[in-house]
Amino acid sequence: MIELPPRLAVRLRAELHRTPSSQWVPNAQALSERYRGTRDGMPLVRTALDALSYAALLMPATYAQLDGAIRATLERIPSFAPTSLLDLGSGPGTAVWAALSRFPSIQRATTVERDLHLDALAQTLHSAHDVPVLQLQQDLTTPQRWPAHDLVVIGHVLNELTVNQRVDLIARAWDATAHTLIIVEPGTSAFFPMLTAIRQTLIDLGAHVVAPCTHCGTCPLVNGWCHFATKIARPDFQRLARGATLPYEEAKYSYIAVSRVPMPYTGARVMHDSTTHKGYITLEHCSSRGIMTSDVPKRQRDAYRMARDAQWGSWLADATLFPSES
Repeated sequence: MIELPPRLAVRLRAELHRTPSSQWVPNAQALSERYRGTRDGMPLVRTALDALSYAALLMPATYAQLDGAIRATLERIPSFAPTSLLDLGSGPGTAVWAALSRFPSIQRATTVERDLHLDALAQTLHSAHDVPVLQLQQDLTTPQRWPAHDLVVIGHVLNELTVNQRVDLIARAWDATAHTLIIVEPGTSAFFPMLTAIRQTLIDLGAHVVAPCTHCGTCPLVNGWCHFATKIARPDFQRLARGATLPYEEAKYSYIAVSRVPMPYTGARVMHDSTTHKGYITLEHCSSRGIMTSDVPKRQRDAYRMARDAQWGSWLADATLFPSES
C-alpha cells in the first residue's frame, strides 16, 4: 500500500485548514455526486472551494492510479531517467508529484491546465517540492504545441473529449514526447474501448508499447476490459471528504504507456490475482499468445515461485514458464 508524499499531504492539509470543514466537506460530497452523475457539459470545478474540495476528494486515488502506471513503465524500462516532464490536463498537479516520487532525475516540469482555480491550487502545492514548474493555462482542445519533454503524462482527460479532439490531442502529445508517453484513465468497462483505440492510434504513429501490453498486436480481450488497482492509504482529509471509514482505497485504473524506443516484446501481464489451490496455482496472463490461464504445479519450483509472488498487474519476465491450460 502506498501513501501520498508527506510534503504534499502536509501542504494540502494546511490549505484545507484555511477553510472551515463545514464548507469544504459538504462541497466535496456534492462534487462526488456530480463526478458520478451527468454534468451536461458543465465543468466539475467552478470555484476555488471546488478546487480545494476536488483535491481532498480525488487527489489520493488519482495519485495511486498514476503511480501504478509509472511503476509499470519503470519496470519495463528501468534505465529510463527523464529530466523533463509535461503534464497535460494537470488539475491540482497530481502527476508531477507522482512522477517526482519515481523519477528523482526530473529537473523541470511543464503543466497545462485550463481551470484557473485548479491551476492556482497546483501552484500552492508545487511550492512544497524543489522542482521548477512552468504552469500554462491552456485549453487542450485548442491547437497548442509544446516543446519536447522526456516524459509526457495525460491523466483523466481523454474521457472528457470527443473522438476527434482525442485523436488531435494524442497526435500533439506524441509530437511533444521525446521518450515516453503515459495515459491513465478510470478503470471501467466504459472507457476501455476508448483506450484500445488510442493504443492503435499511437502504434500507427510509430509508438512502441511499453505497458501494460507486452506486444503491439491486436488486443485479445473480447469479454472484459484491461484494468488494474493500486491500494493507497486514505489521509484524514479524504476520509472526511468521502464520509469513509476504511483507512485505505483501492484505486482502479486503465493505462497505456508507449515509447519512441523499441521494446523487446517478451513476458506477460498478470490479469488478475492468482488463485492458490492444493498443489498448484492458477494464473491468468496476457501476452502475444493471447489471454491464457495456466495451472502451475508446485513441482515446477521456479514457475511456482513466480506465480506465487505475482500480483494483479505484475509483469512476468519469462512467460514461457507458464504453458496454456485453457
